[in-house]
Amino acid sequence: MVTSRRRNGKPASCEPCRRDKVRCDHALPVCTRCRDRGVSQRCFYHPAPLTRPKGRRIFPLAEGVPFDRAPSTRLSWLLLPRNPHSNEASFNSYVANGPQEGFSRPAARTQPLLPGYFGPTSFVSPLTEDVNLSDRQSLSLTVESPQRVLPPYWVHKISEVLLTLGDFTAVEALLREYYALSQSAVIAAPFILNSIEPMKLMCKDSISNQNLDDLASSVTVRIVQNTSEIFEIPPSTKGREFHTLFTGSSIRLEIVGILCGLAGRARYLGLARDKFTDCSTSRSQYARKMLAACDAALYVCKILTPLNDLTIWLVHENLLLSDLVNGPSCWNRLGELSTDIFALGLHRDMKNSSDIPEFLLETRRRQFAAAYQLDKSIATFLGRPPRIPWRYADCRMPLDISDEALATDNMVLDYSHDYIDENGWSIHGVVQRSSWMRVRFIVSTFRDEILEVSLRKLTPDIEDMLEGISRRCHLAWEALPNHLRYTPQCWDGSPAAVCLMMIISHLAYLYNDFLIQRLIAGKNNPRGNTALLAVSAEILSTVLTLGTQREQMVDLRPDFTWTILLYGFPSASLLIKALQHQKRTGEPFLYESSRSALIRNLSVFISHLESIARPDNANYALFQHASKVFSKIIDEILEPQSILPDPNLGDSSLLNFDSVIEADGLDMFNNMDFGVAFNQWLF
Repeated sequence: MVTSRRRNGKPASCEPCRRDKVRCDHALPVCTRCRDRGVSQRCFYHPAPLTRPKGRRIFPLAEGVPFDRAPSTRLSWLLLPRNPHSNEASFNSYVANGPQEGFSRPAARTQPLLPGYFGPTSFVSPLTEDVNLSDRQSLSLTVESPQRVLPPYWVHKISEVLLTLGDFTAVEALLREYYALSQSAVIAAPFILNSIEPMKLMCKDSISNQNLDDLASSVTVRIVQNTSEIFEIPPSTKGREFHTLFTGSSIRLEIVGILCGLAGRARYLGLARDKFTDCSTSRSQYARKMLAACDAALYVCKILTPLNDLTIWLVHENLLLSDLVNGPSCWNRLGELSTDIFALGLHRDMKNSSDIPEFLLETRRRQFAAAYQLDKSIATFLGRPPRIPWRYADCRMPLDISDEALATDNMVLDYSHDYIDENGWSIHGVVQRSSWMRVRFIVSTFRDEILEVSLRKLTPDIEDMLEGISRRCHLAWEALPNHLRYTPQCWDGSPAAVCLMMIISHLAYLYNDFLIQRLIAGKNNPRGNTALLAVSAEILSTVLTLGTQREQMVDLRPDFTWTILLYGFPSASLLIKALQHQKRTGEPFLYESSRSALIRNLSVFISHLESIARPDNANYALFQHASKVFSKIIDEILEPQSILPDPNLGDSSLLNFDSVIEADGLDMFNNMDFGVAFNQWLF
């Protein structure tokens, strides 16, 4: 039942309406429920409820002012509920229906039709036939700018993200030590290190002594407003001033998330120990806290701003940190990274683009090279198709130049013959981060071909194709500069981090040949062939050499043993299986080098497995069982008499190694703690 109540001091039915005997529109309807509860003055029963606009407002807005246009004096509505579920329905309504009643829409303006890259087959390609496709301004059409409104829960999360950087002294130490030691950082050092001082000032002036409520009405507002703007890089921008576009008064949320990701990874790797004397926060706990901040920053950036270079940096760093903390989720985040790379057009060469600064072109090549080899590593490990196939890309390799060269005033990428040779390598024989990007990119292009062939049925044509890939891979490796190719003698004079990159690159190169020879030999051939056994033995020997250097790398990666097993386990499994087959059948052993030296190396590898198999290890049962099975087979090979099977292990003669080392020797690790399986050198 519905009655009427007074409005603006007028009776429920005013005198003129009663006199004219017409329906009075000066009254508001009141429902029975509100009348019975005594709240009639707050009730509004719509006379035709089905005619109301669908959806609801996300939050009460002072005088209907949209968030990204509200003055800072009207931000009391940003003081937020802490329960994300309280705003879930409102956020879903916003995503589905757009801004609701009470939100003013801005006037139409010219902006890119869609952010990112449009290829030659796209629906707008006829409009851009005479314009470089990488020129985003060529795609500018007059469209209505989308209203970017941030739900309160996420505004609150931004404040929490900022508070994680409150003690910026520790964050600064982590960032500086990481760039001093790391040979595999993707983002050039000046772009991060130049951002430290502006970020330190912001943290000192605005964050250190503030609570969430104060933060929501000050720094958070500025960050959200800046992030809501399209990230534009003027063509005249110099590398040394690039950081000013996203720090200081132009502070954006992307760089906050990037710093959280880098700091979390550096802390997980054990850096800046003197800054973390409080034992209450472990390395993994700190990394998880930074991952949560990085996740929140990435999510909000996806809401607020179109895709840009900073977003891809953030996605990449988020992937690497998530891999350390959570492991298998890296596969899903790799999909996001590859999608964003294609959307922004990093897979295409943009050398002739006049609206992109030269330092940014080179930075994008580095980003693509790093993501490309990361994709091949994860695809191989998981036995899944790569997400960034080379057949759809023509991005050039980054030049072998220093990070500092990207931040000079007059950056000239060709450098004539004073800096790099005709193939893009440094003529001075120096080792730089870009050097490893080039080496690993080259190795990954052959891995791409191998993965493409791996699922085909082996025929004479496929076998010839695999042998051709092997030959070209060997030639490409021999063509690398000598100072970038691994030799056992490198440990005598080079820094540990440089030697580590050499040996990891060398293992990736050898593993290409391992995959090729295994495909040629066939998975059901326990003998293998001469080439397969030779490359397996070389991988095993290289892995054991790395194992002897563990003390030198304690600052970089305490858990490096897991990286050793990624290459050592498949090669050792294949070799031990071939030895067992030769012992039982009497067939010739096709390994041409010393059989006794090989058995010694296998015994050392088993000792590595036994050292890992400790009760405090998450994979104690897995490695304990593996070490026992391997030891049993070695005993069988060495003893002249037959060894009876261990009832606790089952009959080792019935052990099917193909089921153990399926997916190129790595399915045995399905239950392992992936958080310590990958690291910064492998990726």
